[in-house]
Amino acid sequence: MKNLIGCILGVTILVSCNNSNNASAESLAYSAQEESASLASKKTEANLAEESSALDKIENVKTPTNIIKNANVQFQVQNIEVSHKKIAELLKENNSYFAADNSNASSSRIDNDITIRVPAETFEKLLEQIMKESVYTNFKNVTVDDVTAEFVDIEARLKTKKEIEQRYVELLKQAKSVKDILEVENSLRVIREEIEVTEGRLKLMKDQVSYSTITLNIYQNLDFIAQPQIGFTSKLKEAFVNGWHKLISFTIGLMSIWPFLILIALAVFYFVRRKRNSTKRF
Repeated sequence: MKNLIGCILGVTILVSCNNSNNASAESLAYSAQEESASLASKKTEANLAEESSALDKIENVKTPTNIIKNANVQFQVQNIEVSHKKIAELLKENNSYFAADNSNASSSRIDNDITIRVPAETFEKLLEQIMKESVYTNFKNVTVDDVTAEFVDIEARLKTKKEIEQRYVELLKQAKSVKDILEVENSLRVIREEIEVTEGRLKLMKDQVSYSTITLNIYQNLDFIAQPQIGFTSKLKEAFVNGWHKLISFTIGLMSIWPFLILIALAVFYFVRRKRNSTKRF
């Protein structure tokens, strides 16, 4: 009986231990699965974050733009000399310069036509500073022309033409006959002329993009002063002087044709004398 009870107790303990081990193993397996899932989730989130960051960087990369800015402005100033001096100072401060500077005046107004070249990055700043000299603005026109596509196209064409030039150079080295040499040289001359024209166009566009142009007309209105009217005595004196000048001019004109006058006098004398002689005979 005691042996039977001992066997039962032993079997019970073994079963209990086995169940405990199974539960522990299942718990460990579940924990491992959760940890694996957590790691996978973290990796997925990290990958998404990296992809998002890469996309943000791509979006933040600015495409190079080539913009030509120009302004055409006319306004009245209080004192044209003071305003011109101020504009010259502003140009020095903004690394700009006068491309043209012409003045003209009438009895009622003084005009100053100015062409300014200014670095594109300070175009708006300088224009705003210049406008402060205005007491009355007639007009202000600003144009912005995006030439990026044209710029890229010209650069691509130039690259292609230079590649063709290089091929012609290689062909010239391989040419055997005089005919082949002349044909290749002619083609090379034509492509080089096209390259020069394209480079000139590209250089001009780069200059227009780098430096903006401000065409400016400033003017000052003057108080109108009527011209004094000329009296009778002054008119008589002026008429006498004009007559005297005309007489002198006429005399000088006659002196310049004196040989013809002598010939005419001799001809008249000859005909008169001949006529007298013919009259005496009758």
